[in-house]
Amino acid sequence: MARKSIFSLPVVSVRLNVDYKLFSDEPIRTPGDVYNLAGELLRDLDRESIAVFNLRADGRPASCHIAGVGTVDSCVAHPRELMKSTLLTNSSSIILAHNHPSGEVTPSREDITLTYRMSLVCELMMIRLLDHIIIAGGKREQYLSMMEQGILEKKPSGLVGLRDDYIPAAAERRMPYGSELYKGRPRGGKVR
Repeated sequence: MARKSIFSLPVVSVRLNVDYKLFSDEPIRTPGDVYNLAGELLRDLDRESIAVFNLRADGRPASCHIAGVGTVDSCVAHPRELMKSTLLTNSSSIILAHNHPSGEVTPSREDITLTYRMSLVCELMMIRLLDHIIIAGGKREQYLSMMEQGILEKKPSGLVGLRDDYIPAAAERRMPYGSELYKGRPRGGKVR
């Protein structure tokens, strides 16, 4: 009789490690509050970096996570990486912030696309995306709030989404999610 193969399955735990405390427990109420926190963290970096500020239900910061570091003019950040710390801290809302080392605060097409994707993810997870702040690099002391600029707007549900005229067509068509991705593949995942 053939012996049944025994497999091992790792049992894991997910933990949040605190590196250091960046700010107080004062609630974040305005884009200026975000700039005061994120500016200190991101302004002088020589590469684009994106941070997620996770907030409790009362608006007090639960954590800040640098979720991506890129090059002088781009930073790749996937929603799953941006949401990790949000889930670990049981946060009810988030604010995205990233820097532009060039000092220019105008959002790029990639910035708009990422914000759009994050608004969809947050809506599905019932986590509020409050804003996406772009911070000018160097000594310019400027920032752009996508909420203040009308790029993001509140929806009737109380959640936030990208205004329709800013939704990039590339974000809707570039990556085929769902069943479209698996057309022509038999069960088991092998391509015919």
